[in-house]
Amino acid sequence: MNRLRHRRAISLAPPVTLPDDDDLLSEILLHLPPRPSSLPRASLVCKRWRRLVTDPAFHRRFRARHRNPPPLIGVFEDYLGYPFFRSVLDPPDLIPRECFRLRLAEDEGGQWHFYGCRHGRLLLFNRAKNEIVVWVPDTGDHRQVAVPPEIDGKEKIIWNGAVLSAATADDGPFRVVLVGVAGNNTQMFACVYCSESGKWSDLISVAAPFLVFFFRDPGILAGNALYWMAYGERWLTVLQFDLDKQTLSVIEWPYDSEPYSQTWLTEGDCLGAATLSRSSLQMWERKVCSGGVAKWVLQKTYELKNVLNPEFRLKIGYLTKLGYAQDIKVMFLWADHSVFMLQLDTLQAKKVWESCVIAPIHPYASTYVAVLSKEGKKSEASPGRN
Repeated sequence: MNRLRHRRAISLAPPVTLPDDDDLLSEILLHLPPRPSSLPRASLVCKRWRRLVTDPAFHRRFRARHRNPPPLIGVFEDYLGYPFFRSVLDPPDLIPRECFRLRLAEDEGGQWHFYGCRHGRLLLFNRAKNEIVVWVPDTGDHRQVAVPPEIDGKEKIIWNGAVLSAATADDGPFRVVLVGVAGNNTQMFACVYCSESGKWSDLISVAAPFLVFFFRDPGILAGNALYWMAYGERWLTVLQFDLDKQTLSVIEWPYDSEPYSQTWLTEGDCLGAATLSRSSLQMWERKVCSGGVAKWVLQKTYELKNVLNPEFRLKIGYLTKLGYAQDIKVMFLWADHSVFMLQLDTLQAKKVWESCVIAPIHPYASTYVAVLSKEGKKSEASPGRN
C-alpha cells in the first residue's frame, strides 16, 4: 500500500517545464558573431529563423550579449563642421553612411564642433546657437540643450567637452561636462549638465599655468576623473576634472611640444599619454612612485614607419594621428594621402581609404543590427549602443 501511494505521489507531481524549440533556437542564435551581416544571413535560412531574428526583443538580447566591448564598426569624421559616418568594415559587413545621419529640424551643416563619443552617445556643440546636442546614432534620438547664458563665447569660450552615461544603459540618464577658457586665457573652467534634472551646475574654475588657447582632443575618462590636454604657445598641460568632488586641477606635462609632433591622452588603469613625432610613437603612463609622487613613465616606443612601409611602401616624412580607439588600442593615421587603421597590440595595419583631407576621426563601436522586415528585407538601421 505504501508503495502504491508513493507511485501515485510521483505521478501527481507537476511536470517539469522545458523550453520550447524557439527558446532553444534563440539561445543558439544569440551566439552568432556581432557582425552586421550575421542576422540578415540567418534570416534567409527559413521563415522560422526569420521570425526569431526580426523580433525586437531578440535584438535587445543580442545587443546586450555583445556589449562588453562592442566591435568597432566605423568612425565619425569631423569634416566641414558636420559628423560624417564612414564604415571600416569590408563587405558584406560594410554599413552605408546613411544609417548614421544626424537629422535636426534645422539641419545646418558647418556649424557643429564634435567633442567625442562614449557609450553610444555623441556630443556636439553649435557655437552659433550656443547649444549642445547629445545624439544617439543607434536610434536617431537627440537632445538639444542651451549652454549657461554666462558662457557668452567672448569672455568665456567653450573649447571641448565629454558625455558620460552607464555603459549598459540603452536610454538612461547622462551627464555632459564642458570645458573652456576665460579671463583672457588665464583661467580654465568647467560646468556639468545632468539629464535627470535638466540643469547645469555652477561654473568651476582654476588658474591656468600659462596662456591656454584651446583643448584639441576629446576628453579621457580614467578612474573617476576626466582629463583634457590644454594647449598654449609650445606648452602643454593637463586639465583634470574630478567627477566626485566636482573640482578642477592642473597636472604638469614636463616635456616641450616639438615641431611636427602630436601629444594626446589615453585611457587605461591609470592616466596615459602618447606622443607622435614624425613616425615615432611613445606611450607614457602617469604612475605614483615611492613617496607618493606621481610622474610620467615611458612604457613603449613604436617606429611606425617601419611597421607601415614594408607592406604599403609609403613615401612619408611624418605621420598624422587622426583618432584613437581607447578600448581596443586602434589608431587611425594619415600618411601619403591615405588613412590607415593600426592595431597597436599586434602592429597589424590596414589601409581603410584614400583621402587628401586631414580631418579628426572619432572611432565608433556598436553592436549593429539591421532592422529586417518579416520577408527578410533590410529597412532602416537598428544598431546597438557602445
